Amino acid sequence: MRRPIRRNDDPNASARSSVQKSGNAELSRSKKLLITISAVLLVFYFATTIFIIFTDAKYTISVSNDETLYEDAFKKNDGLLLKDTDSNSIKEISPSESSVVATKMKDSFELKAFIEPINQDDWKIKPLPARNTTAASLTEKIFDRIACSTLPQQWPTSEETAPTNKDPFLPWIHDVFPSADGKYIQFAAQNKRRCQSGTRKGDIKKFMQPNVALFQHVPVTRVVLDARDNSESSETRYRISSHEEADADGIETRFICRFKPSMEETLSVHNLNYDYHTLRKAYRSTFTEEGFDNHMIWSSQLLFKCPVPKSLQEQVRLGSTVVNDFATQFVDLVPIRTSPRYGPPIEYLPPRLFNDKNSWDPKVEWGDNHLLPRIQDSGRWENIPICKPSLMTYPDQGPIDLDDNVAIEAHDTDVAELAQSNKKKKLIACAWTSSSFQTRGGKTTVSDGDKRLLQWLEFNKMVGVDHVYIYDNSGAFSDTNTLKPVTDLFPGFATRINWPAKVCNNRPGNGDNKGERSSQYAAAMSCHLRFGAHSDWLMAADTDEYMAPMGSFNDLRSLLNSVEKQKVKVLNWKSKRSKPRLQYFNTTPTSTECREKKCFDPSLPEGKTFLEVYNCNFEKPPREHVMPAEKAIYRPDFVILFFVHYATATVQSQIGKPEIERNGERWSRRYKVGPALRYADEEVEGTMLHTKAIVSKEIAFWNKTMLQMPQNTKLGVEWPEKGTDEVQNLASTNVIFGTQYSPNCYPVPKIDSYWVPRLVDALEKRGLPQY
Repeated sequence: MRRPIRRNDDPNASARSSVQKSGNAELSRSKKLLITISAVLLVFYFATTIFIIFTDAKYTISVSNDETLYEDAFKKNDGLLLKDTDSNSIKEISPSESSVVATKMKDSFELKAFIEPINQDDWKIKPLPARNTTAASLTEKIFDRIACSTLPQQWPTSEETAPTNKDPFLPWIHDVFPSADGKYIQFAAQNKRRCQSGTRKGDIKKFMQPNVALFQHVPVTRVVLDARDNSESSETRYRISSHEEADADGIETRFICRFKPSMEETLSVHNLNYDYHTLRKAYRSTFTEEGFDNHMIWSSQLLFKCPVPKSLQEQVRLGSTVVNDFATQFVDLVPIRTSPRYGPPIEYLPPRLFNDKNSWDPKVEWGDNHLLPRIQDSGRWENIPICKPSLMTYPDQGPIDLDDNVAIEAHDTDVAELAQSNKKKKLIACAWTSSSFQTRGGKTTVSDGDKRLLQWLEFNKMVGVDHVYIYDNSGAFSDTNTLKPVTDLFPGFATRINWPAKVCNNRPGNGDNKGERSSQYAAAMSCHLRFGAHSDWLMAADTDEYMAPMGSFNDLRSLLNSVEKQKVKVLNWKSKRSKPRLQYFNTTPTSTECREKKCFDPSLPEGKTFLEVYNCNFEKPPREHVMPAEKAIYRPDFVILFFVHYATATVQSQIGKPEIERNGERWSRRYKVGPALRYADEEVEGTMLHTKAIVSKEIAFWNKTMLQMPQNTKLGVEWPEKGTDEVQNLASTNVIFGTQYSPNCYPVPKIDSYWVPRLVDALEKRGLPQY
């Protein structure tokens, strides 16, 4: 790291400081002694101001003003021995006293947001004026304390609670967790400006501009300032700089990360450079000032991480900083507040990615001496809990009793060793789902989520998925509904994460004011980043999507072994919604509305599987007329950013121009994945059956439609297995309920003959004959 530049705001400060140090040395020592005595009394008589920091073998006690009193404490007979760092004396705390201190500690670090006023008119001034905010100008917002096992459930993401709505420089965080090696605190956030993108949403899009600035890096260098008060210490501040002047860890950053209670600071790093990705996609800009940029899907998920100071990494890796499900280490997140760059992505890229001269001049835009305010004078997230690595928080074998400390410690030790050994599963799956949901536009509620999840889990267990992580979004619609009764049927195979964050815009994905399913997008990357490092392959699919092995493959593991030999990193699966076969339904209208509109209840018949009823595709494999909504099984160590359907950014796409040219290769602006990505061969490898639910409204006047325009209905009448649509008399074989219908879809033979019987058998063995 570069040596910090040392500055002095006051030319006379050094002289004054020297006199004060010389003249007040004895007073300083006396003050220290008095402070120590007072603090000890506070510790034992005013415990509400105390927190205790647990590590595997080292303890610290501090007070609320962050002044450390004791270090190098250690256990003795279940109590604590505390060493005073000034006097070297030892003080013992009894087991009962240490328990009280630990309990009080939980309330000492409440999650907070400090809202800073924003004046976007300053952005028009060059160079950008330095902010002169003070702590008094900030608005403090305090949240309930957060338990580690329920962090995604408790995190303030809603319209009512998210501080991003007041200060859009504060990232709209959906999840935060440490990496398995303890080296980083990973953040998964969303771009909130995308929630309202329509032509009539100009005011809110303008207000939300700071949220898109967070996707772009800012270089900074550290500056050491002499203290202005009577203290003997100096302070480290940050100056916005050029790439060349920046500290090594500050060339590409956006947040100052302050760890507590140690007060050590690091600088954030993005998981990818979003502007460089825009360049490789050959787009004109990453963002537009008008906010018409939702089609650039890589600007939806904001991914960044805070490097953990080396002194804390081992404790974080072992999970030893969490006690009774509450964190004892925290991080503050301080955004560096500059305006978004709306020009071409090539205008300001770091040298490691693009070594051509930048057209965007930081000295013109920011000046030579743009000093950032002190942290306490800056808008920020404060006291973000540092929980355990993800496999400790969400054990594969099922929940562990939080009161059983022995079991917890044994499990955490095993997980930490497993992470170090780099032993991985072959294939895990991630799914964001709920017991009920509203279709896009909120027109209809579908309530078959429990049944769908049950059958989908059973199928994926059968085809060789090692583990499934269910992001349960039921809480977004109901305070009582949950998918827990279903996931509890699959201990050791399915892990449920309560994820009640709401979709911020459930409109269709086309037209004005495009939909933004923020909760789903954040869940996809949470699962990728939490659990992807522990598996060779990751499946991204919904619970109405069945990836069925075809040809000679009878499980996904053998299929993946095969594609690995071809150096495939992303295996896409074609998608187009299938048709539920008419012959399985009771077409008698069951409601007044259906009697009027000649419809019926298309819910799954009792004792049937979605796999069987919906096995009828618009065309035979290999299908050509499919939707641009494929799903994938991909390698998490290759894909950096996955957006629902697409492996959007990869390690390959993020290789910089200098490195490519050093390797003797030609750099191309438009990146192509090449042979690392391909589609599954639907005839000999696998096909995906998309069993998307239909509702009564979608089959109004179904009988008339099927007789006159069979291809326009969502109901299916199958072609016989050996027939083709060129045979004239096939319709005579499709008499259903006494009426002759023209075929309009094709069953996948192996699904009917092989997969359906095995799924039915597995469900019945589980004791669920009605599914």
